[in-house]
Amino acid sequence: MRAAIAVVSIAFAVPSFGAAETTRLPLTIEERTAACLEVEDEDSPRAIALADSVLAEAVPPPALQVAEAHGCRGWALASLGRRDDARRDAHALRDLALALPPGADRVRLLRRAGGILHRSADRVGAVDLYAQAVADAEAQGLEAQRIPLLVNLGVLHSEFEEHERARVNYEQALALMQRLGDLRYEAPVRFNLALNLNGQERFADAVPHLRRAIELMESSGFGGPAQLLKARLALATALLETGDKEGSARLLATLRAADRAQLDPSTASELALVEAARLSREGRAAQALAILDAIETDSLQDFQQWTVLNRRATLLERLGRHAEANVLLRRAATMREAYLRHQNHERLAALDTHLRDREQRAELDRLKSESERREREMEASERQQMIIASVGGALILLAIGLLVWQRRMNRRLYEASHTDPLTGLSNRRAMALELRTLAREASGTALMLIDIDHFKRINDEYGHDIGDEVLVAFARRLREHAGKGALVARWGGEEFLVVLPRSGAEAAVARADTLRVALAKPVGTHAGELVAHASIGIANLPLPGASPGGIEPWHVSLQLADHALYLAKRAGRDGWVRYWIERAIPDWPAERIGREPALARSLGLIEPTSSRPLREPLAAVGA
Repeated sequence: MRAAIAVVSIAFAVPSFGAAETTRLPLTIEERTAACLEVEDEDSPRAIALADSVLAEAVPPPALQVAEAHGCRGWALASLGRRDDARRDAHALRDLALALPPGADRVRLLRRAGGILHRSADRVGAVDLYAQAVADAEAQGLEAQRIPLLVNLGVLHSEFEEHERARVNYEQALALMQRLGDLRYEAPVRFNLALNLNGQERFADAVPHLRRAIELMESSGFGGPAQLLKARLALATALLETGDKEGSARLLATLRAADRAQLDPSTASELALVEAARLSREGRAAQALAILDAIETDSLQDFQQWTVLNRRATLLERLGRHAEANVLLRRAATMREAYLRHQNHERLAALDTHLRDREQRAELDRLKSESERREREMEASERQQMIIASVGGALILLAIGLLVWQRRMNRRLYEASHTDPLTGLSNRRAMALELRTLAREASGTALMLIDIDHFKRINDEYGHDIGDEVLVAFARRLREHAGKGALVARWGGEEFLVVLPRSGAEAAVARADTLRVALAKPVGTHAGELVAHASIGIANLPLPGASPGGIEPWHVSLQLADHALYLAKRAGRDGWVRYWIERAIPDWPAERIGREPALARSLGLIEPTSSRPLREPLAAVGA
């Protein structure tokens, strides 16, 4: 059974003002900033007015005060649902924070900007800022500030249903708390970590974290009775799944005796599901079905309704009532498809918001740069006219020299903008131009998205310099073994993209095996020889069935290759997974396949091949 992910909220500490002070406008900038922080949640319009008064000062306040005002106003605007205005303040806050010298204030303000973007539905932008704040805190040795940042990242990755990344964030936060002796957030972090492990069906790993979280909740009162009840329910589930029927039964008895007023519909349904699972394991399918039939599903979320329907259908089949089971299974399939579509739409909306804001900022930077360039050109023109009047022919020779220099600089700038500076490979921009061209050719092309396994562990254990040496070595091996005519690029971070023009399905697999073996050889670094493996996702370009006027064909194929890479990671890494679609699928244009590959696979419309046995998806639920 898949568990819901709890959200840990870590508020900003602000000073408290008395009633007499909050009824008048504070005279100093510091007082207005402090008052803004105090009322940003309870009285958002007042907070916005206080921040505006600071930002409208005739004499600009210090940069730190300006940043605090933008942060307070952005948070208040997000509370009022004015997301576009809030994101503008978040971007201004980010720029001001990056202009500060490295230190605690810079990390704190970057986290604040990330929180505003998260609240304004730009979750992609929030992840970027949280990750940057974590890197800054790590570089400056501000280890205590990394704890809430790792929690923030864990919550965001949970919202994206990236449970493996969330698990890593929570485990890092827990290890850091234990090393520093700062255990303020231990209960919520262990609880969230355990829910992620339950969601990954790693029930045995979840049990000790849940026991410790419950112990802390009982001693400290964290989360109140409702949160304690949910933790006990999660533990009962984990114990049942690991075979500890007696322990699970004792907890369920405690939960059944709890005040029913504490049970919200979601928690009540989870309790019923665990009870039904226990009865089903004991061979009492009819009693289990009676419990599930009594659940009021109208108040549950779509995913919970789908889970109840699936469990009921399984029990009906066990009781021989196949016609009723088939009706429920059809309803569950329809609901599941709608749920997955909604999840994909939410992710695309968040990404679209982030890209739109980034494009707007880039356009403003471009206009500013263009204005400065024109001013420089006008100044240069005036100087040239003065020189021409005095030296004449010498200026002509100088102009020729400047023209040659400018052409050289333009050529160098072009190469720099299309080349990755670390590896010397083509970068994302250059490869995108190649892919756009290849997508128009009649002959097929193979895309291979390659990711270094456990690369973050290399950076954490040996440092980023050693990680860079591994990246350079992988780039060199990809160039040497990709084959004649292949295109190789660093796609971003530890990801590479290899493109094989005029390649068939089997040739792509053969090349993937060659690359996998080559990349697995030890890499000589300043820290000694390291062994790193790689996972590979393969897809063909273009996919048949593309709609005219839709998104670019190479982007669709890349989405499919990315999903194949995800499956290769889940299958155990150091392998490849290939999607190769030969013909169009009715009612499923290529754009939809790229957007919803997991759903297409679950419906049997597409089927990957792989070098390792594939594991079932995380969402699979058994009786």
